[in-house]
Amino acid sequence: MSQVRVELLPGTLEPAPRGVCAVVDVIRATTTLVAMAEAGDPEVWIAGDVATARQAASQLGPETLLCGERGGLPPSGFDHGNSPREFQEIDLTDRRAVLSTTNGAYAIERWGHSRRTVIAALRNAGAVAECLLGDPDVPTITIACAGRSGALALDDLYTAGVIVQRLLEKSPDIILDESALTAVHVAGAYPSAQEALAASHSGQALKPVGLWEDVTYCAQVDRSDVVPEVGDRGRVQVWRGA
Repeated sequence: MSQVRVELLPGTLEPAPRGVCAVVDVIRATTTLVAMAEAGDPEVWIAGDVATARQAASQLGPETLLCGERGGLPPSGFDHGNSPREFQEIDLTDRRAVLSTTNGAYAIERWGHSRRTVIAALRNAGAVAECLLGDPDVPTITIACAGRSGALALDDLYTAGVIVQRLLEKSPDIILDESALTAVHVAGAYPSAQEALAASHSGQALKPVGLWEDVTYCAQVDRSDVVPEVGDRGRVQVWRGA
């Protein structure tokens, strides 16, 4: 029986090469990656900083979309920001993109070496839980919260709790460590996902840049069965130079 654990703070758990992992940066990187997959399942390269993102886009070719944010908004010269709503009206079929964000990129790069690493948000919480339970032989299931500037992020912890709830619904006998129990209690403390995300610092930070509607979008639960995957088995890759 697998043990479920939640990385409450970025960098506090060691990635388990034999385990499976779901990375959460619900406001907004992982929600955006789900939206991009829904828009045509493009090849997406994750870049840790803006300079690396520009380098990656240049080397991947002129048709590559450069996407991401710093301070919530797209850097100069980027084609798109990090708003999942931007990709609702775009066809990304057979496209290639680079995505660089403040917190999510680091978490995806750090956890990308697990036996299997998937991209998780509220939007695909149930589908993520089903995916994580697909291999009964793994010793650990980790929900890795990207956090906010190295600190705990309420929105990610709430999302982790919802995913753990979905895991329990599908496998009631699964073992939770105390971090997973904490996440479940946090998820149960709010009447709705909208209220939890709206209360978070990550959510509040979108108000002054005019992107508050992203919070409502990111708070949609179980709207998608799309689960992007990192690494050789998936369409999300980490850029390490070429």
